[in-house]
Amino acid sequence: MIHDPTIHDNARSHIAAQARALLESFGWEVLDPPYSPDLAPSDFHLFRHLKHHLGGNHYNDDEDVETAVTSWLSEQAAGFYEEGIQNLVVRYDKCLNKLGSFVEK
Repeated sequence: MIHDPTIHDNARSHIAAQARALLESFGWEVLDPPYSPDLAPSDFHLFRHLKHHLGGNHYNDDEDVETAVTSWLSEQAAGFYEEGIQNLVVRYDKCLNKLGSFVEK
């Protein structure tokens, strides 16, 4: 169920209509909420580790930060990213069992 017939994931309305039609053609059920920080691997997995890596360091400018982030991202093994996706399954189940409430860390 899409809770707003004109907007899906804050997409522009003509894109949302196309996305809605495509999802309906697959017969897929769209679960609410379409976005939750509890269900975004970048929020609960990636950024948590990146924040720890960058914490306590000082950078001269945005370019230094970008270099540090890019370097860290490229150094992570494939298993690191796979772990984030696998944890998504568990977190999504917890969120659904709490009827969309936030998942406790």
